[in-house]
Amino acid sequence: MKPVRTVLSENFFRRFSEVFAPHLDAVGLDTRLLERPDVEIPGEQYVALWEAAGTSNPNIGLVLGNQTEADDFGALGHALHCAPSVEKFLRTLHQFIVVFAQESTFKYETDARFIYVDYQISDPTVIHRRQDAEFAIASLFRHINLITNGLIKPARVDFEHDRPADLSEHKHIFQCPLYFNQPANRLYLPIEALKLPVSHGNERLYKALEPYLEKERQERYIPDELLLQITQMIAADMSSGAPSLVGICEQLGVSRRTLQRRLKEQGIEFSSLVEDVRRELALAYMKDSDYSMTEISLLVGYAESGSFTRAFRRWTGQSPQQYRAANRSRH
Repeated sequence: MKPVRTVLSENFFRRFSEVFAPHLDAVGLDTRLLERPDVEIPGEQYVALWEAAGTSNPNIGLVLGNQTEADDFGALGHALHCAPSVEKFLRTLHQFIVVFAQESTFKYETDARFIYVDYQISDPTVIHRRQDAEFAIASLFRHINLITNGLIKPARVDFEHDRPADLSEHKHIFQCPLYFNQPANRLYLPIEALKLPVSHGNERLYKALEPYLEKERQERYIPDELLLQITQMIAADMSSGAPSLVGICEQLGVSRRTLQRRLKEQGIEFSSLVEDVRRELALAYMKDSDYSMTEISLLVGYAESGSFTRAFRRWTGQSPQQYRAANRSRH
């Protein structure tokens, strides 16, 4: 059973309530998240709400991301704007993103030329997530521009999802080469940006906010990063057949015995984890994609659609066709 990862409503949803209000019922959320900053939104519903809003405006993630302010993200947003350098800003975002969103990860690395800032949703079974990705990358770029008075220009921007038909908003915001169907959502920034001062950096205020953020981080941290990593690897390897324990160990650089022990500590068998990921992926593809039954059976590691159908009946008590028809009728 995977833990429920949540996103805090903070001030963002109150400020843009008119955008999200028409779509709450469709994703099973109520109006409280438009009224209070402390409402926790389950990660899958958070992403689904963004996708629902995207039916009205396919560029809604970019548009709203490019309008965000520090207060939209609560204490985390204010700490980011108090950070004394771009490097501290990025470290803070990486360390404390969980305070705002448990479902999301920001990380960065550097080489001689660039800072690579990556954003991803942790759950590999959430298939449609364009709006969330574009909101995250646009927000990141906007706030880096806000703290440096617009001194930073990206060299390139990558997105995981397919290339949209209309790129005018992307080009307007980023003004750089854009790439789609990439391994991660990534912003490429010049390495010189790392040491830039920020216009309103306030180390004293930052140090006052940091203990609060650390307390919140500890409360909202879900200590299953290894499990999350393994789940993502299993999902990535699924279309090639059943991922093996040996293969996962090689990718992680740990021994079979070590990995089995770590899983046992959490009461998990590797074979059960593979089955859980396969089931969650199959259900997500069935509900949220137009793939055929044959395509889905291959994507979740079944060479024969008959084997997939039997497994699907075991999981749900329905045939794949019955499940898809029932779930499509609800949308």
